[in-house]
Amino acid sequence: MKPLVYKLNYLLVIYIAFINNAMALTTNYQTPLEQAQWQFSGDVFGCVITHNVQSFGSLSLTAQPGEPLALILAADWLSMNNTHSQASVVSPAWKNHTSQREATTSLKWQGNQASSKQSIAPFLEALEQGLKWEVSINSTDGSQYRVDSTPVATRAVANNFRLCRQKLLPKPFSYVRRLDLLFDTSSSHLNTVHSKDLVAVSRYIEADSTIAEVLIDGHADASGNRIANLVLSKERADEVASMLIELGVPARMIQVRHHGTRAPIAANNNQQGRELNRRVSIRLVKTSAQTASSLTSGASQ
Repeated sequence: MKPLVYKLNYLLVIYIAFINNAMALTTNYQTPLEQAQWQFSGDVFGCVITHNVQSFGSLSLTAQPGEPLALILAADWLSMNNTHSQASVVSPAWKNHTSQREATTSLKWQGNQASSKQSIAPFLEALEQGLKWEVSINSTDGSQYRVDSTPVATRAVANNFRLCRQKLLPKPFSYVRRLDLLFDTSSSHLNTVHSKDLVAVSRYIEADSTIAEVLIDGHADASGNRIANLVLSKERADEVASMLIELGVPARMIQVRHHGTRAPIAANNNQQGRELNRRVSIRLVKTSAQTASSLTSGASQ
């Protein structure tokens, strides 16, 4: 009788172990070698490398003006929020006898996308070296997935991506669309920070044909004489307009106004507020793409 009990206990242990292993089974997604493709697209507004992963979604590497590199995993059918998955650069077993993780980053899920902007440079370098990307996912229902890239013909797209990054605009539209340049007391002198921002503005205007107008408004704080402050606000606005024209922005696009102390954005009874009020505001006004196309067409006739 005892041998039978021992045998049943043994079988039960084997069964439990089998069930646990089955529950912990990781589903792997990777595009077969013969079907794998890496696609590059880009211009001065952004650069993207995309790799479709069969039956799962896509992996992409993106570069935007003034932003760090981003790694993005997009899923066709999986959606989670505020959870994390680990992405890794993995060297093949034949290279180091065992597969090794060369670099990692944590992807944060928002809906059907998980992304990270932390420590992404090694993932670009991995494409140049023919290494694999791997993402380990523990879903909220307990399922485990692994998404692998297929490292085939990656060097060319990596090179195109690097060249594209060198030509990106300094700043995106979200930055240059409205800028406040702050000035020292009683000064209309443009400093290094002003110059850098004005270069970014001029580069964006040159690249985006939908920019129709540049509004420049000069301001002053309430210290000193009201008339003198009105003159000072005009000098500040004129300095900004002159530099933009020197950088290639057509004068016909620029509208310059000065307001003296009439439009403060902070209280003038403290130093911090006065610093904010000594400013020149730059606003870029866009027109519709259709209108811009018509204007370009009409100018060429």
